[in-house]
Amino acid sequence: MTPVSLPAKRIRRPLVSLCALSAALAIYNDAARAQQVLPGIDVGGRRQVSRSGTPRAAAPRTSAPAVAASSGPAVPGPASGPAPFVPPGQHIWRGPTGVVGYLARGTSTATKTDTPIMDIPQSITIITQQQLQDRNSLTLNQALTYVPGVTVAQGEGQRDQITIRGQPTSADFYTDGVRDDAEYYRDLYNMQAVEVLKGPSALIFGRGGGGGVVNRVTKKADGETLRNVQVSTGSFGRKRVTVDVGQAISDTLAFRINGLYEQSYSYRNFFDMQRYGINPTFTWKPLDKTFVTLSYEHYHDDRFLDRGIPSANFNQAQPILDIQKLGFTNIFQGYPAPANSWTFFGNPDANYAKVDVDRAALLLDHTTDFGLNIKNQTVFANYAKFYQNTFPNSAVQFTGAGCGGAVPPCVNISGYNNETPRQNIFNQTDFTYKLQMTPEILHTFLAGMEFGNQKSDTNRNNARFNNFFSGSSSINTFYGFPTIWNPVVFNNPSFRRHTDLDLAAGYVQDQIAVTKYFDVIAGVRFDSFNLKFVNNLPSVTPTFDNYWGQTIYSNNNRWSPRFGLVFKPFEQLSLYGSYSRSFLPASGDQFTTVSVSSATLQPQGFENIEAGFKAEITPRLLFTGAIYQLNRTNQPINVNAFYNVLTNTQTNGGELALVGYVTDQWEVSVGYGNQGAYVTSSDRNAVLSQIITGSSSAPFFTEKGKVVPSVPKNTFTFWNKYDVSSIFGLNPGMLGLGGGMIYNDKFYASLDNAVIIPGYARFDGAVYVKINENISGQVNIENILGANYYASAHNNNNIMPGAPRSAFVTINAKF
Repeated sequence: MTPVSLPAKRIRRPLVSLCALSAALAIYNDAARAQQVLPGIDVGGRRQVSRSGTPRAAAPRTSAPAVAASSGPAVPGPASGPAPFVPPGQHIWRGPTGVVGYLARGTSTATKTDTPIMDIPQSITIITQQQLQDRNSLTLNQALTYVPGVTVAQGEGQRDQITIRGQPTSADFYTDGVRDDAEYYRDLYNMQAVEVLKGPSALIFGRGGGGGVVNRVTKKADGETLRNVQVSTGSFGRKRVTVDVGQAISDTLAFRINGLYEQSYSYRNFFDMQRYGINPTFTWKPLDKTFVTLSYEHYHDDRFLDRGIPSANFNQAQPILDIQKLGFTNIFQGYPAPANSWTFFGNPDANYAKVDVDRAALLLDHTTDFGLNIKNQTVFANYAKFYQNTFPNSAVQFTGAGCGGAVPPCVNISGYNNETPRQNIFNQTDFTYKLQMTPEILHTFLAGMEFGNQKSDTNRNNARFNNFFSGSSSINTFYGFPTIWNPVVFNNPSFRRHTDLDLAAGYVQDQIAVTKYFDVIAGVRFDSFNLKFVNNLPSVTPTFDNYWGQTIYSNNNRWSPRFGLVFKPFEQLSLYGSYSRSFLPASGDQFTTVSVSSATLQPQGFENIEAGFKAEITPRLLFTGAIYQLNRTNQPINVNAFYNVLTNTQTNGGELALVGYVTDQWEVSVGYGNQGAYVTSSDRNAVLSQIITGSSSAPFFTEKGKVVPSVPKNTFTFWNKYDVSSIFGLNPGMLGLGGGMIYNDKFYASLDNAVIIPGYARFDGAVYVKINENISGQVNIENILGANYYASAHNNNNIMPGAPRSAFVTINAKF
């Protein structure tokens, strides 16, 4: 049994400096060779075929103008000098292709083959490196706030958690196409891009991903000579440094190393955060068409854990006017409580979360003389995660009856800690081959397999307040003492769980180009999912579902098909329809809902029907849209600490997006999403309602018709950047202005629809200045108008206020 943890205060671990990185930068700066010529930008492997079926060359693309403080890849001129380390048009790593500023014209992630966005029957949002830097998006959560159809949830203040197309998830995250499903906050210091693929994608990614997946694309050792340092500071004491150094050491070997250190505070009381990371990568090219890449990352994040504020509640027999007579104003039933945005609820001495991630990846990419491409990737990842928190566990009560003897208004504070280590090992092998069957028909065949093992533990202890043997919660007054300093220990064991998962999968896919007008994509994947669950916690009152040494085996074998049709009446327009399915075992995203009774349940199912269009308004401006219906079955919903109900849900929605250059000086990224997600059925009945509530007289309640939480009806995002250099007589790219807006409709905090999170609009801005080719900078201001809003929620009583007006300065230096 894991020893009981009884920490009183956070103990900081010694900081790891970046001195070694700085020294390496200086050494390699002296030894730097001439800048390697970058490979030309292609169009993501796009097929260019004449109406007669004869292949034709792709049209040349106009180079994008430089814009101040932009890190987006530039379009190079004709190749000259030494041959590039990676030949033009060749992509040995999966991710965006044909990148020009904010626009990526292709990707190899959605189909595991280099495919133009126009030819993929799926809604995809690609956040390029230039977008990330221009918006000052340092973390995954920040990047995803500008994606239509995606809602960033609170994640209990210790993990990334999102809702995509009405499907909540804390596990559908990937790095270079490989599962990265542990619960932690992800930084983007070593990332080239973020891809959001919407709708079920089980053929490519396996289990889960019902609403979509998020894939981070890492920076690679591609032979480019880099000597970049970025320093950022600003509101709430931010201090952040990143380093990006790389070059070709020889004709056959290249390296790249990315490093991070950050120490920051927040508008929230008591919050502080320290994180650091280092990611060296090497690429070896023993043959012209053979590449071997080895990458290792160590990432550490240690932060104060904050779960926000509660909601307001009062007895309907006590009119709100009576409450206001007591001096409490701006109180509304079923809305966030009227607390300051900085007020912390709980014991700050007890709250923290820390994680250490060690990830190693080995990729082999080889193309044979007859055109067969073979990719094999092996990933080992170890996640050491621990968090501890006290938090509001009830709405604010305004009557003495709900305060247990305390003076109203009051709120209940609870707490627990949890150790959740995980170890992942995955191996993926893909074979890709293109075959020109006839002048009019081109096949792109994909066949592959994946094997993996995941070992996870959950060791949870509930809190006891005031003394070693007291109960598990503390009642305190709201206005006077929302922050408590009561003694707290975590010596009440709740979970001791271990899971061991073996998975094996095989998949086939065919992309068929029938003349230049039609594309067909069809494929299927078979997954074998075998989970062993062990409960190591002795129970005071053992039950069939909970006893010491209990071992449960859950086996699932599932087929996941995918079919899509693309029609292109002319080159600049594609219309598509698609059908896809995915599944999630009854154990859930994080293997937390396993029991004897659930082991035999059918897996959760996801079925997506989608239709859409993609239009190239210009070669550098893409307009896309989609409508969809997504059905989910057998979804377990927690209604309290002990019981689940099974529900079916349906999400209907649509999305529009515009991204790219409107003019040579004006670049935009615009997105709109409209969606409605509802419970269509529930297995709760009158008897189950009485069991759940513990009352034989409890009224019958059903989830049917309820709105899925964290799903705003309408979302709108807008970001644009304008190069104003010419107005002031400066060279292009010397001075730029940026501005954006995030709008979310109101949404519900939990499935009971008892608490509403109000809608909001937030406006951001930026100024970009380029001093010379080596020095540039930018100032980003978030929430320019100082809106008071609520950014996210985990449940009815863990609601996070949004940040006030904030300003950050970033300096970029190249050597």
